[in-house]
Amino acid sequence: MLCICVAATGYFGWVQSGAYQQRQQARDFADIDRERRVALLEIDGCQAQVDMLLSMLVPLDIGRDIELCLARGIMSASGRAEMERTKLIRLFPVND
Repeated sequence: MLCICVAATGYFGWVQSGAYQQRQQARDFADIDRERRVALLEIDGCQAQVDMLLSMLVPLDIGRDIELCLARGIMSASGRAEMERTKLIRLFPVND
């Protein structure tokens, strides 16, 4: 019985160690990708992204409506979650 407990504990530790290494590797890859993206953005001072955003020509009424929805707290949870996921929520002043 003792051998089974020791073996199970060892196996559990080995599995946890592997999972930790995978998480750490994923974080390392994300950090590398973020630094690569920053380096590319620094080349032109983010001008390409600003130009792309400005070229989308979002009607002014849509922006006003979204601002009203946020201010009045009537935006759906899924809509707000999507805006937070895409970081668009930062474009609108929100007083929580």
